[in-house]
Amino acid sequence: MNTTRLAVPRGRLSGHAGAGACAALATAALATAGLLGPVPAQARTAARTAGPARAAAASAAATPQGREWAAFAYYPPKQELVLFGGRRPGTIFGDTWTRTGSTWTQQHPTRSPSARTGASMVYDPASNQLLLFGGSATTGTGFSSQTWTWNGSNWTLLHPATSPPGREDQQMAYDAATQTVILFSGFHGTGYWDDTWSWNGTTWTKLTPPTPPMGRDSAAFVYDPATSQVILFGGFRGSGFSPGDTWAWTGTTWTQLSPAHSPGIEVFARQAAYDTASNQLLAFGGDAGHSTFLNTTWRWTGTDWKQLSPATSPPPRAYGAMTFDGATGQVVLFSGSENALTSFPTTTWAWNGSTWSQI
Repeated sequence: MNTTRLAVPRGRLSGHAGAGACAALATAALATAGLLGPVPAQARTAARTAGPARAAAASAAATPQGREWAAFAYYPPKQELVLFGGRRPGTIFGDTWTRTGSTWTQQHPTRSPSARTGASMVYDPASNQLLLFGGSATTGTGFSSQTWTWNGSNWTLLHPATSPPGREDQQMAYDAATQTVILFSGFHGTGYWDDTWSWNGTTWTKLTPPTPPMGRDSAAFVYDPATSQVILFGGFRGSGFSPGDTWAWTGTTWTQLSPAHSPGIEVFARQAAYDTASNQLLAFGGDAGHSTFLNTTWRWTGTDWKQLSPATSPPPRAYGAMTFDGATGQVVLFSGSENALTSFPTTTWAWNGSTWSQI
């Protein structure tokens, strides 16, 4: 299948690719380490009762503009979701938003990363802060190698002794087994890195596993506490080639897996996250090329991919932001692109373990 770029020039000879599918990606590991607050059943009950009170205490409710390639992660110390950056045609965002319960609040920190798209963000228990890396000033150019942290009220630019080269739409997740943040691949302007890096709380270290996956962007990249591995699925690697392979990062090396079923060999930019409440590693939607977006939901069982049949699903979309909200005990999906890059919804959806609902 020849996947072509739709509507948004990117300055590369390839198709449309993004990092929204891998933006959230550490919450399962945090739950394993006991860092997500209330147990899921309690959290879901608390959300139904405490949500309105929190909303009333917030300023006039607003919603972030619809976008793709935004960084999105749960921040346990304040029990809130954090959204940063992203893009839509004609706009690169540099705004910071938080979501508590059902309320979005725009933050106005005194320091902030510059506007960028395709950055990755996860929670780092070593520093009790969100870690943000990379992105680009415009889609496909101006690649950043900066490392930033969010402490709940402000951003801080770090200056580690070693850093990965600049890139966008890379995969990043917290690996609870090794207590490090793992970064893999990403797009650098003319191609794709195939490198693997770890963050120990103070600096980056380039790892040298013997058989890494081929470089890519827009892959699903989520820690699976059931197997103590980070699972990599699919991604994008240029026009006409979107690998549908499944890999596991074991803490020291990459292992290619051979599941009997697959969410698709030419589908990329899926939104993915681990649902700690129902112990499900989920992948939703994706870009199948030829102006076709999907709204299927898949679960990784530890050995195979299984397609689920929820009663309700969000409209087909790709490049959205998805992560587990430890305060409400639900996987939360925000924005992305619908209708093959022609619309960017502001709707928020939640997965309760068996179906989707708009919240």
